[in-house]
Amino acid sequence: MSIPLIVSAPPLAAPVAPLQWRGITSVWTGHDGSVWDLVDQASGAVLYRKGVEGLHFPRIVKNASTSRAISGKRLRGWRAESRDVFWPLYLWADGSDEWLARHGEFFDTIHPEKAGTWTVDGGRGARTLELTGVFDETHVYELDPLIRGWALYDIALEAAQPFWKGKRIRRGPWQAPASAPFFTGPPFTISSSSNFASASIPNPGDVDAWGIWWAVGPLTEIELGVGDTLIRVPFPVADGEMLRIDTDPRRPTALLGDAVAPEATDLFVGDDVTRDLGLQDYATIPPASSVPLAVAATGAGSIFFDLIPLYFRAF
Repeated sequence: MSIPLIVSAPPLAAPVAPLQWRGITSVWTGHDGSVWDLVDQASGAVLYRKGVEGLHFPRIVKNASTSRAISGKRLRGWRAESRDVFWPLYLWADGSDEWLARHGEFFDTIHPEKAGTWTVDGGRGARTLELTGVFDETHVYELDPLIRGWALYDIALEAAQPFWKGKRIRRGPWQAPASAPFFTGPPFTISSSSNFASASIPNPGDVDAWGIWWAVGPLTEIELGVGDTLIRVPFPVADGEMLRIDTDPRRPTALLGDAVAPEATDLFVGDDVTRDLGLQDYATIPPASSVPLAVAATGAGSIFFDLIPLYFRAF
């Protein structure tokens, strides 16, 4: 009498070996504010070690001219194109309902227009890159992921601003001495406890960077200088208000709104007063250099300056 043989496929465990990252942290903060540790398998969304794109140099276009009389070429500048990012990413969960929930939660963090933030630290300090989804990839489910417990996805993203952002550098705040409101005459110079003539902002990054000025009222006759370039603000900043001037040529804007604490500037919301500010010249801070700052105003408020250095690579 023959004995029937029943063959069944064993349950598939989560992939482990290809997911062991060492010496690097990688965190995704979606546009919805959710945070995912991409090198910790316990998070359920983890990068495969092989094939990650976007950590190294961006794609550079070099401009040049040639002449029939001269060998070679003459370089005439360069620019970086938008950065392509590619994630081979495992989604893992122990159970069908949990996998479906995790799948939905993670992919809801990626949007074609609303940017999330990729934060990587390879030992030289955390750097960030803002990413949106490309959505030009297709995906084939070779096995049912609800039974399998995990699936490997090819995720294409892009960074419109291709450079990795470093840690913010802040100078100030500078404000008037307590006795200043009792004096009349020409505008005073807002200064810190040290000699303001020696105040400067460094740029440790790889490329030119543009700063952000913050003016907290009450202030009038505001003048803000980077090197030899001066911004003159033609309107007052009232008590309880804050003015934010972003000098980046990709998004030159001025916003005026309710003041927030200097450590909470990420929460600042203001009305667009770029048109009221008028046409101004903005100065860049070159890489590997330090540029002097100049501040003058009338009033009892304060002023400070932020710079975020930009880098070619994540580490």
